[in-house]
Amino acid sequence: MAQRSEPAGFDQVFVLGLNHRGHPRGARFSVLKDSIVSAAMDMNCRILIRQPADVTALASKLPLGYVLGTGKTVRLLIPRIGFDLYSQILEVSRVASIDEETSIAAAFSMTVH
Repeated sequence: MAQRSEPAGFDQVFVLGLNHRGHPRGARFSVLKDSIVSAAMDMNCRILIRQPADVTALASKLPLGYVLGTGKTVRLLIPRIGFDLYSQILEVSRVASIDEETSIAAAFSMTVH
């Protein structure tokens, strides 16, 4: 089962990690499935799901990843990417995470008297 096209109007799954030689790799998947997330975790990759617009815009530059196999056990083919893109995506997602935590803390402090 190789994924080739992406349906419009839904959340993508972005996978980032380093291969055994320390080279960055990354891919985007158009289907959120437990098997994809599980395989990415087994590969020690970072999984980004339902990201803010700025993260999604940058991560959309990632190539499509391929899913090999069916059922619960699958293998992922995640191509190598440039270090600049890899570090930019991680930095933007880290900043977005901090912003989200800050806004949640601010909302919480406003509701607690």
